Amino acid sequence: GHHPVAALFHLVFKLCAFLTYLLGGLFSSNAVAVFISTVLLLSADFWVTKNVSGRLLAGLRWWNRIKDDGESEWVFECSPKASKIHEFDSYFFWVVTYGNCAAWLLMTVFNLMSISKLPLCLLGLALGAANAVGYAKCSNDQKKKLTQFVATQAVQNPGLVRAAVTASA
Repeated sequence: GHHPVAALFHLVFKLCAFLTYLLGGLFSSNAVAVFISTVLLLSADFWVTKNVSGRLLAGLRWWNRIKDDGESEWVFECSPKASKIHEFDSYFFWVVTYGNCAAWLLMTVFNLMSISKLPLCLLGLALGAANAVGYAKCSNDQKKKLTQFVATQAVQNPGLVRAAVTASA
């Protein structure tokens, strides 16, 4: 189905964090308040993207878990309903996710020599990139699993493959 509310929040938190960073000084002379507001908006955006919009708009989830032996393990998951994800929702999710990374990367480059602005740019870039990389890996992992499943089915059921090829011809 289509998820306009999830899409709205996927964009709004990113936009608010970026605009607060960019224009906060125009509305407040308190640099600490602008910094804290931007950090809170970046954190809210990270959480919403990772836990809500990624699942609803792209049908994907990722997280990191610490196993009993202390080793870190990344987990990538695709919703069984992923094939029912609205095409625009998925497109919107990826464009906004990668666009957010590009915007923070640009701000980081512009502020490389600014000791006061660089940390916030790096935080925006790190949180945006973490979600972008997590979802890109999740998407690739799902494509790999689908390919392996199809290959396994082809080996285990050669009659089914012949029937499918014959039917499509």
